[in-house]
Amino acid sequence: MAVYWKGIDLKTYGIIVDKTPTISKGKKNIDTITIPGRNGFLTIDKGTYQPFVVSLECHAREGANYDNIKAFLDGYGTLSFDGLRQYNAVIQNAIEFSKALQFKRFPIEFLVNPISEDIVATTYTVPSSGSTLTITGSNAPIYPTIELTISGQTSFVVNGYSFNLSTAGTYTLDCKNMVIVDNDDDNAASIMDGDFPVLGSSNTITYDGNVTSFQIIYRKAYL
Repeated sequence: MAVYWKGIDLKTYGIIVDKTPTISKGKKNIDTITIPGRNGFLTIDKGTYQPFVVSLECHAREGANYDNIKAFLDGYGTLSFDGLRQYNAVIQNAIEFSKALQFKRFPIEFLVNPISEDIVATTYTVPSSGSTLTITGSNAPIYPTIELTISGQTSFVVNGYSFNLSTAGTYTLDCKNMVIVDNDDDNAASIMDGDFPVLGSSNTITYDGNVTSFQIIYRKAYL
């Protein structure tokens, strides 16, 4: 099978995956509470999911460059098993390359964030206030990137999330990291008031003000 780390097929570095890994669904974060004198328990659903571990059993092709492999298998990046969807993940085990050199086999253990996203993003150009963006096939919250050009103070409501921009200019809202920057990539938090939108299956988009351009860039998300 093809496995992609940081967008690169492991085979590019001579790494062969010997066994197809098991991909789990993240366990939901739920607190249970027992109350004296009451049967059973109560639950508090936090609405979030725990990361999970994916382990790969690998070997290196004859002639593979282990220095390049060591540099490649490091840190934080994206992990994909089909070239279509990707997870954010981190390599959490210390790979013993001395044994790998001797036996040509080694494990790679990834700690994986529970939500995957499409590798290819979709761009929706908002034609007018009151438009509806319908997203099908996604079953997890979507944190878009929003690109806006406005000529003055403008108010927006996207899928029930409202925010205001006070100054004319071109801005990019990174809703996943809750950051807004201007056209020079400088932080523009001082001109924004309100919430960063999160998208679902049906999203109504309204605004009040002069908007020159309005694009929503998103990747479908999956549990």
